[in-house]
Amino acid sequence: MVDNRIETVDGLKHQEDTWKPYHDVAATQEHIQNLLAGGIPDWVKHPEDWREYAKESFAAEKEISDTMASEYRFDDQDSLTNRAARMVNKIGTRDFIMKLRVNGIKCFTVDNGFPQTVGLWCLPPKQMQRARYICFLQTPCMYEWSVLKLDAHKLPIGEDFRGWRTVLIQLIEKEILTEYQAHEIFGYPSGNPIFKRYHQSLWELRNHRRYTENELREGDI
Repeated sequence: MVDNRIETVDGLKHQEDTWKPYHDVAATQEHIQNLLAGGIPDWVKHPEDWREYAKESFAAEKEISDTMASEYRFDDQDSLTNRAARMVNKIGTRDFIMKLRVNGIKCFTVDNGFPQTVGLWCLPPKQMQRARYICFLQTPCMYEWSVLKLDAHKLPIGEDFRGWRTVLIQLIEKEILTEYQAHEIFGYPSGNPIFKRYHQSLWELRNHRRYTENELREGDI
């Protein structure tokens, strides 16, 4: 029993001897005394106050960062993130697929591994040998318009919710539907301002080029 205690004490003593050459204990103690020379500092006595200060400082820095990042935002970002205005005219995802099938589009969906979404595949007209991936669909339903997703700086980082008009654009672009067919099946777009980006996407598909800044300013879609 005595031997075990001696071995344990010897082990601790050996560790201390090994540690001392790499750490100046006296210097550390002197540094601590200098820190506390004027009394115990506020950040030790009142840590909650300093936590609040840190939160306020972080919020202030984030505000500055957000301001610097604002130049990269979309001009119509407020409209694109307006969930109340955009999440209208709901249609079940199964019903959306059924409308395509009833109108002669051979299509199917596959689990793509992401929650509440599926991948849409279609067989192009007169090219039935190979299915073409179109885009993902929101499940179990979709609203008419996609909702823009923002990061902590209020910058666009994709879609928070996918709308079925976005899927129509993909079906037209991937040559599954013509513009006429898409609107005959799902309804024609109006001149409401919320349709602005949709009309712009259709214009770009028709003209095979991006809409320019000058054209955007002139609004000649």
